[in-house]
This record gives sequence, C-alpha cells and structure tokens, in this order.
Amino acid sequence: MRTILSIIFGLSLILTPAFALAQTPGGNPGGTGTPGGNPGDVGTPGGNPGGGGFTLKNPLQADSLEEFLTEILDFIVRLGTIVVIVMIVVVGFLFVSARGNPEKIKEAREALLWTLVGGVILIGAFVIAEAIEATVKAISS
Repeated sequence: MRTILSIIFGLSLILTPAFALAQTPGGNPGGTGTPGGNPGDVGTPGGNPGGGGFTLKNPLQADSLEEFLTEILDFIVRLGTIVVIVMIVVVGFLFVSARGNPEKIKEAREALLWTLVGGVILIGAFVIAEAIEATVKAISS
C-alpha cells in the first residue's frame, strides 16, 4: 500500500513542473529582421535587442494571496481526487485477491473505509474553503 502511494506521489512530483521557461518576445531566429528587434526576428516590433534570452514564467498566474491559496487548494483537490480514484481501484483489487479469506476481506473493508473517509475530508475541505470565500466576499461588499 505504501509503495503504491509513494509511486503516485513521485510521479505527481515528476509530472508537475514548478516553473516553465518561456522565451521572451523577439529573438526568433531566421526571420525578416524587424526594426527594434534582433536581426532575424519574425515580425515582432521592439523585440529583444541584446539577443534572445529566457525568463521564468509564473506557473500559477496568481497576483494576490487569495488567488495563490485558491490555486493551491485546486491543485490539492485535483491531486487528491486522483489518489482517491486510484485507491478505490486498489481496494477493488484487494477484494478480488481476498478470495473469501475473512482476514483479507476485513483488511479490504478497512482500506475502503479509510479511502472513503479521505474522499469525504477532501470534499469537505473544498466546501469549507468555498463557504469561507463566499462569506468574505459577502462581508467585504
């Protein structure tokens, strides 16, 4: 069980980049050479005069603390939903592999119970956050 969770967590860390590199406007080689840009820019007025460079792009697109926290909660809910779905599949496998063994069926039922409790906590956290956000917006307006 721990192995499966650690694999899922590791894959989510690998597949979720924290920062993305984005090339600045201008600096595309092989173009027409527009004024103000690099020689070879492709139709980008006022491009990058000193050569093509790279900048870090904000992956969250959050300008305030409220937006940042909302983005974090949305990410946690998405990741948690995937984990709950995978755990339900694992619990189904536990039930099938029990083959009538009472001890293994008891373990599978316990795993199902805790998977459902985790799903309820995940949904509850989202509902509470939405309620707090709605209350704050109602008070501030």
